[in-house]
Amino acid sequence: MHKFSVIIPTIWKSEYTMELLQRYSNSEYVGQIILIDNAPTKDIVMDKLIHIKEETNTYVNPAWNKGVKLSNYDNITISNDDIIFNVDEYFNYMTQLNPFADYGYIGSHSENYQLTETTDVRIEPYTNQNNFGGWGCLFSFHKSKWRDIPNELKIWYGDNLIHAWHNPILQLRGFNIETKMSTSSDLESVRDVRDNDTIQWMKLINK
Repeated sequence: MHKFSVIIPTIWKSEYTMELLQRYSNSEYVGQIILIDNAPTKDIVMDKLIHIKEETNTYVNPAWNKGVKLSNYDNITISNDDIIFNVDEYFNYMTQLNPFADYGYIGSHSENYQLTETTDVRIEPYTNQNNFGGWGCLFSFHKSKWRDIPNELKIWYGDNLIHAWHNPILQLRGFNIETKMSTSSDLESVRDVRDNDTIQWMKLINK
């Protein structure tokens, strides 16, 4: 069985985080969980868990970069901390893609967050004409495909760069994911960081 390293940045603003960690820990598909804790207040002890307690908030995209570097497995999933879903079912779909490295990046379709149950699951080419957000809340890829997100982008635009840099980009559709979207990134306390991300993004695309 192909096992996955799972990378999760958190600042503990979601009610789903501990349950999600436990589901990953319980899954036979998961070999390693890398929790990038940007607001540590306690030790988290759980099977397969590497708890990285940051001294200051490094934000989302740098946490992705760090998690990939620390991963022990070639198959990687990057996950929001504010989603909940059937973990084994998800990885069952991912492991049917063999060899996994040939399939590029596979993220989530926006309709997954409106579904009440999983039905008619398919993996298809990504298009922003029918995917209206949330692709980067849960996505998987082979480690050899990773390219670090520039450090000046902290919260937003990481998935935009993945879409610009890589091919193919795919989307998992028809898979139920419960979420309270943007639990952390919508906080007023990170507004200045988000605003700066937009400035930096415009600089990057205008080079």
